[in-house]
Amino acid sequence: MILRNFIPAMMVIFMSLAGLTGCGDEAPTDDSAAVMKNTAPIAKVQIQGDEPEVAPANEESTAMEADTEMAAAGSGNVGKKTYDGICIACHGSGIPGIPQLGDAAAWAPRIEQGKDTLYEHAITGYTGASGMPMPAKGGNPSLSDDDVKAAVDYIITNSQ
Repeated sequence: MILRNFIPAMMVIFMSLAGLTGCGDEAPTDDSAAVMKNTAPIAKVQIQGDEPEVAPANEESTAMEADTEMAAAGSGNVGKKTYDGICIACHGSGIPGIPQLGDAAAWAPRIEQGKDTLYEHAITGYTGASGMPMPAKGGNPSLSDDDVKAAVDYIITNSQ
């Protein structure tokens, strides 16, 4: 008997509360322009054979392109970006047997082998004396060889 009266009473209370939540002094704002700006796609897929669509340049896209060009100009930026995106998982986490960024003592014997050897190990993969494997391209095959080399240069510069 109580349950039969309880459910309709709760429905009345919930409906009343739902109606009150829509009552307020603030007028609704139209944020659709801001939402469109924040959710606009940053890239577009181009299928081979299709003509590329060129959007008119605006100040914001020109500024973004300038930032990208500046980042690409210095391999230190590309190296740091690659290191921060992939390499830090092992070389910045304190895993035993893996040389950490900034540990000159751990990196010295590796650096003595020469950059070409380090590049080859980073690009093709390598298992050192510690038994810890270095996966090819840090486990990300989509990285270019130049990105991997820039990351190696970044590590060497910051570990001597």
